[in-house]
Amino acid sequence: MTDADLERSLETAEELELITTGRRSGEAHSVRVWFAYADGAIWLRTDRDADWLRNLDRDPRCRIRVDGVERVAHREPVADETAALRHLIDSWRAKYGAEWVADWYVERGRVPVRLVLGPQR
Repeated sequence: MTDADLERSLETAEELELITTGRRSGEAHSVRVWFAYADGAIWLRTDRDADWLRNLDRDPRCRIRVDGVERVAHREPVADETAALRHLIDSWRAKYGAEWVADWYVERGRVPVRLVLGPQR
């Protein structure tokens, strides 16, 4: 799969598999999540106590898998969480439809996560 094919998959796939390293076990931890691909980054949203977020807090390196292709990625800090969360939710509404993405996605305690892809493996 070329980078262009991967980009198309990131624009159209409903979910991706996020693989982090367990902060206690050191083992791979996999979860399927909704996401948006915008501005050359993968955007996720979660609650502050999600295992995968706490894993990324400990080690920002991860892998993503979409349409059978796996790529390395890493979490980049978000300077303005409120603005980033609003941007993410707007992207989700465009992708999944406003009827599926309600305002509760931006309530306090929600965290926007920005992943940047690394080189192809």
